[in-house]
Amino acid sequence: MGLLKRLLGGQGEDGQQRGEQVGGQLDAMAQLDPKWSTEKVRRRVRDAFFAVERSWIERDPSIGDPFMASDLRASQKLRIDGLVNQNRVHQLENPLIEDLDFVRFDEGTGPEGTGTGQPEVVVMLDVSLVETILDAQSGALVAGAPGVKQRRRQFWSFAWQDGKWMLADVEQPDAGARHLNAPLVGGDFAELSPEMILRERYAREEIEVEEFEAEMAKLLGRERTY
Repeated sequence: MGLLKRLLGGQGEDGQQRGEQVGGQLDAMAQLDPKWSTEKVRRRVRDAFFAVERSWIERDPSIGDPFMASDLRASQKLRIDGLVNQNRVHQLENPLIEDLDFVRFDEGTGPEGTGTGQPEVVVMLDVSLVETILDAQSGALVAGAPGVKQRRRQFWSFAWQDGKWMLADVEQPDAGARHLNAPLVGGDFAELSPEMILRERYAREEIEVEEFEAEMAKLLGRERTY
């Protein structure tokens, strides 16, 4: 078993109690290894969040690159390239982290424990933002609801690589809720969210722009505007 599991034991709980439990265990581990400090992780999560959101707005994957693991960097570039090719802007206004809870960690203890060999931390973010898709040339609204703030939960998974916490995955509630029931150590990443899958399909030319925009409009809760 991993060191924290041996020292503290116990099972995770849903919601705030689980967050407090995981946070307490991380800060206990931080006494031995500073990388587990909840304050250090929180700062990294905030920096990564705003960099990733800005990379979407500016359609520039290099903005988020310093905060992402290699696999996610490649996927993000593919998605943003798709937006550029579509002549679309994914506009995110006033993105904020309303709340952050620690959900799960993996000590990365390898075959002797339940870890994967790579330290990981999963956090649940409650985020708010105004989300629309615009035509890059005309600025015309393609999908979304201008001025309407949306609240959503997302599960962000970070892996410890080259001395930094790097964003390895972002999951929506349906895919990420499994973390709330998972042991505090271990667990595999889930599949992409519906929005990400849709962007991947378009970037790979599996669907045409009309189908992409119609399906994205449904996901954003608004019919196409033309």
